[in-house]
Amino acid sequence: MAQITTLISLGSMLDEMLGDINYEDDEHAMELYPFKVRVGMPYRRPPRHKMWEFFLELGHLDIDRIFTNESFEGRDLLTFIFPERWMNVSEQRHFMWQLKKHPEVETLKQVDIITHSPLIIGDFRAPMIRVLKWEDDILYEHEKGIEFSMG
Repeated sequence: MAQITTLISLGSMLDEMLGDINYEDDEHAMELYPFKVRVGMPYRRPPRHKMWEFFLELGHLDIDRIFTNESFEGRDLLTFIFPERWMNVSEQRHFMWQLKKHPEVETLKQVDIITHSPLIIGDFRAPMIRVLKWEDDILYEHEKGIEFSMG
């Protein structure tokens, strides 16, 4: 029996998840950054899910480049998969502000971010963000059966 292997690139995976993000009619969103931003927020799927295993370190070297103003080496697309794993709270709060100040900011065309961090997500307007959901999210519904009380 022949084995069929499907190879998917990270770019095509991100385009499938974030490709419909279009905030051109939101003038406030357009004014935030001189490059396009696409943010994916997995609703339940954690960073340890097998889907992310080959991509978890993606972008972590660029975090230092952002905070130290080092070169992006001619790249015009930056991708970060759960960058909060590599930053402290202060860095998460200042991540996009620091990127906006980077000497090569004008050369960037697009930044893609997959994150759970509310500190990072808070830097974007709603049209820039896509909540990502999958069928297996039910495996991560830990709140089920928990009763909350105010007293």
